[in-house]
Amino acid sequence: MPLLEAPLKTQVTETSDHAATRVCVVSFKQCWQDATGQWMSYGGFPLQMTAVGTLFDQMTLMIERGKEREGGLPLPKHADVIVIPSPVGVDARRKLSVLTRLPYYLWKIAKHCRNCDAVHTPVPGDMPLLGMIVAIALRKPLLARYGGSWASTGSTTTMNRVTRGIMTRFSGGRNVMLATGDESGSPGRDVQWIFSTALSDHELSQITPKRDDELATPARFVYIGRLSPEKGVAVLIRAIAKLRDRKLCSMPMATLIGDGPQRAELESLVSKLDCGSFIRFAGQLDRGQLSKELMQADFCVQPSLTEGFSKAWLDAMAFGLPVLASNVGAASSVIGQNNERGWLTTAGDCDELTNRIMEIISEPNGWRELRVRCREYVENRTLEAWQRRLGELCARQWKMRLVDGRLRR
Repeated sequence: MPLLEAPLKTQVTETSDHAATRVCVVSFKQCWQDATGQWMSYGGFPLQMTAVGTLFDQMTLMIERGKEREGGLPLPKHADVIVIPSPVGVDARRKLSVLTRLPYYLWKIAKHCRNCDAVHTPVPGDMPLLGMIVAIALRKPLLARYGGSWASTGSTTTMNRVTRGIMTRFSGGRNVMLATGDESGSPGRDVQWIFSTALSDHELSQITPKRDDELATPARFVYIGRLSPEKGVAVLIRAIAKLRDRKLCSMPMATLIGDGPQRAELESLVSKLDCGSFIRFAGQLDRGQLSKELMQADFCVQPSLTEGFSKAWLDAMAFGLPVLASNVGAASSVIGQNNERGWLTTAGDCDELTNRIMEIISEPNGWRELRVRCREYVENRTLEAWQRRLGELCARQWKMRLVDGRLRR
């Protein structure tokens, strides 16, 4: 099934009627160059950067250089990529490294932000936080987008709280502050909700969602996302081990899609619990490979301990796959109540997760209607809709116009 590699046009255009506009994006995303010199990254980042890039004529993209990974997608071809030297280590050691080199980082970020018409920072993260502070100090139009859980959880760090505090304090006017979610009310002051997606209109049009009224035998489900502690994958693996101990007539098969720092630990846990017959690690996949996996699945399980708005929810629903998710972030709004588009479970509760999976595979769920509701929810939540929403918000607060999809003064 053909899928769109570059969902949105990114050609640079400049006319005599309108001065070209440039955005500077400050990110800590790990990127790399392929054999042709094209910059690549993974997950939804390249697709969302392409969408943001369509709002401007030119883009400066500040990233960190990382190792090549599977499932890479190209960054916008018209972007000027600037490499930020990576801080040393992780967690506390990385924070110390940032503090040690703080004057340099501030100088380098300011150098490129100063020459742009607007700054975009996908927070949280240390480099995007510095980018946000620099943009505010330089009085540049700012688009800050918080991708984690806006509500405090056990995984919320001091830097997360500082980031949210700055966003709330400086929201409004030339600062467009967005929290990833899909809920009623406001996250605070002039901060607004925005959904998150990696689906383009073209990709969605190529997907024929499942309409099956029954599950496969054995039932098949997928997890999609980073393999890191906050995603709760270890809880899912333990739940599968508990299901095996119940000696079901037919054990469900789980495919874990994604990669991350916890992969070796999770593989060891699978071996220790003797669950290798029921769990497969698929690794990081590109959009085409992800499509093939979702076409073969019955439903999706996302056991995150903390979340904002998971792009994986929409990826699964596009294929008619209902989602069993932890009740964190925007899950209750996206998945709904009373089996509207899936089911909710308490984050970190292994027993409840086990029981929920068992109920799903053993009890009638009205699968055909459930799958239709999932697909309908996704229809107006594509990258194009996301990009239009960003453009409208920025145009209103920056007192600019949208001309053929581009921001103009």
